Amino acid sequence: MKNLNKLIEEYTQQLRLGEIQIAYRGILAFVGKLRAAFINKYPHYDVSSIYQGYLDMSYFSLSTKPLKDKGLKIAIVYLHEKGTFEVWLSARNRDIARTHQSILDNLSDEINVFHDKNNQDAIAECILTHAPDFEDPALLINTIDKGVEKFVATIIKRI
Repeated sequence: MKNLNKLIEEYTQQLRLGEIQIAYRGILAFVGKLRAAFINKYPHYDVSSIYQGYLDMSYFSLSTKPLKDKGLKIAIVYLHEKGTFEVWLSARNRDIARTHQSILDNLSDEINVFHDKNNQDAIAECILTHAPDFEDPALLINTIDKGVEKFVATIIKRI
């Protein structure tokens, strides 16, 4: 493993090329447009601000009264390393997450959900798109919206 100074030197060299910043700004700009689309289309959702992350994930969350009453929320997540958008069922804390862990068993018949044991931020995860096309933001927003809508409807029926 390289030492921290060497890693930072390589990081700095990549930044000097200027492409990482352009890509990162493009991702965050799209997530901002996506968030605005959800605010406009779903005024009954409480929509959080955007968490930019540390080049690991960027997301915002949605909540409805039934979810909030149970300490749950929906997160729309862009995973930088995978280059995918996912939707997660998350909880306010680990105790609430453990209480609702069994919901995963009931969901797999209706939608393609999974739980990565290394992801302690989610109870259930669903990939919305493996290869987002940022060049067609309207289509990408529509794809994500449809996937989130189905995920939320399925979750609401189960809680």
